[in-house]
Amino acid sequence: MKRIILFCLAAALCVSARPSLQVDRERVESGKNFGLQLVFPLNELPENRSDLQMETANGFTLVGIDSTDQVIRPDIEDMFNSFFGGGRNRGGYKARVYTFKLKAPKKTGRISIGQIFMDIDGQKHNLTGDIPINIQRAYSDDALAVSLTPSKKSVYEGEQFNVTLGFHTYEHFEGGLQATDMNTGDDFIVHRSDLSTMKFEPVEGNRREMQASAKFAWLASTKSGNLQIPPFKFKYTKRGEPKVVEENKQMGGMTFSSRSVKQESVEAETQTPTINITVKPLPTEGKPANFSGMVGNYSFSADFDRTELKVGEAMTLTINIKGDGLPGSITDPKLPDFVEFRSVPPENELNKKVSGNKVITTKNIRVFLYPKKKGEFTIPEITYSWFNPSKKKYETAKAGPWYIVVEKGEAAPEAIFQTPVAQGTAAVQKQEIESLGSDIRFIHQVNEAANNTAPYKSILYWVIFAAAIPFYLIVTFAVRSRRKHNSDAALVRKGKANKMLKARFADAREALKKGDAKALYAALENGLINYLSDKTNLEFKGMTRPQMKEELAKLGVKDETIAAIDSWLEKCAFARYAPVNPTKEEQQKMLSDVEKLCELVGCRK
Repeated sequence: MKRIILFCLAAALCVSARPSLQVDRERVESGKNFGLQLVFPLNELPENRSDLQMETANGFTLVGIDSTDQVIRPDIEDMFNSFFGGGRNRGGYKARVYTFKLKAPKKTGRISIGQIFMDIDGQKHNLTGDIPINIQRAYSDDALAVSLTPSKKSVYEGEQFNVTLGFHTYEHFEGGLQATDMNTGDDFIVHRSDLSTMKFEPVEGNRREMQASAKFAWLASTKSGNLQIPPFKFKYTKRGEPKVVEENKQMGGMTFSSRSVKQESVEAETQTPTINITVKPLPTEGKPANFSGMVGNYSFSADFDRTELKVGEAMTLTINIKGDGLPGSITDPKLPDFVEFRSVPPENELNKKVSGNKVITTKNIRVFLYPKKKGEFTIPEITYSWFNPSKKKYETAKAGPWYIVVEKGEAAPEAIFQTPVAQGTAAVQKQEIESLGSDIRFIHQVNEAANNTAPYKSILYWVIFAAAIPFYLIVTFAVRSRRKHNSDAALVRKGKANKMLKARFADAREALKKGDAKALYAALENGLINYLSDKTNLEFKGMTRPQMKEELAKLGVKDETIAAIDSWLEKCAFARYAPVNPTKEEQQKMLSDVEKLCELVGCRK
């Protein structure tokens, strides 16, 4: 009875046999060869037919076509599905098997191979329509693809451009992503973005793959020529290639061998390609004499808060410069010679923020001027020049001139700048003299106390007088030193360096306590750079690391200290802008390293 049922099932399959497609392997990998088989029952092959033709698409390459006649035998599952389910599975019939040898493209996902055609009675017939197939990444290939794409590959010296960092993970990616080198080189001034908000999303057409991208940095070159952004390097964990493992087991005095397929996790590395940037020198034609060195689109304004004042009062010159050139750096304009005014060190405020696709840097300068005397004065115009790469020409903005009217103040000219002089007994006024001339003053009887010894004849008087002289000199020296110190902005800044450093370290420890790694590294990096600036009265913010090393060497900082500072800043940049956070122990070590570096800054060769 069983044989009769199987015979009926096979007969049903033969009746329902139709052409079908199948792949010769379970997993088709990108860039690898595979076979697509068209199984065509012999009894359905047309008589007046041509050879099969395939029109490939989407990067598939047809290597060759083979054919062979085979007997297709069903299994039990196929027969039951066909007999009881009304299916059209093949079985127990002769067929011609056409094998299309193909090479898959590098792209992954569900992709159409193309179509298969046959000429029948001189007319072209489409046998299959589009043939979709799943292409997967080879286990031997990287499970992570990283890209770094510049917004421009040809720029002017100092012109700002940005680079976009992209990640693409494949199905055998297992995690553990860590940046090992994200150095942009020594030829650029860089503003890096925070990548902690980068989100991975499924790839369209293949949800087992993920992708993410974000603008990583804005750069401006410090010189012209053919420059390079070196590769960014990363390490991660992926699923390795399947391996057949043989195992021998002992049981009851007998040895059994078994085979199994295993896949283990392995560490892997990947990197972005090197990016070549062509940096053109700035043109010499039309270059203004007061060119500031800025390249980009800038705005400039300057004005006084008042043009009429009195001697002893102050007026403020406010200058605002804004542009998209060097990130975090703007040069100062050339100011007029304020010969008729006294001034104090100007106040500078520098800010930068990402707006649209660029980093916009703003600099506010305030200059305080005090007139020396009354009169009418003319302050000449102030100009500021830059090169606009979009217009390929130099531009100049002007402000002024200003006409200043100074009236006599209540205080004598320059009194505000002079040390008050102690006055003796008030002089006799004219009215008092007239009073003395109009009255007769009686001579009173001299008291007995007048017979006492004069004070200057006392030894104690001369001791006190002698002691007062050095005391006066000491007080005078202290007052003058204090005034000189307060008038020297550099000394004041240096004196507050340690106090400001403690405040910055407090912010860093608070970020460490909260587990905010990005805020920690931002506080440490800014704290170290600002501390160096405070101690040396140089602005290290905006400098490249080679420039910073050169300036520190000029100041006499030890070579090993300079190397340690440079190395730490590089590590901090990796940790701050990498898409993964270091451990708490690593963060604590970074904090400790910065504290030690700040202690070493005072050491000289």
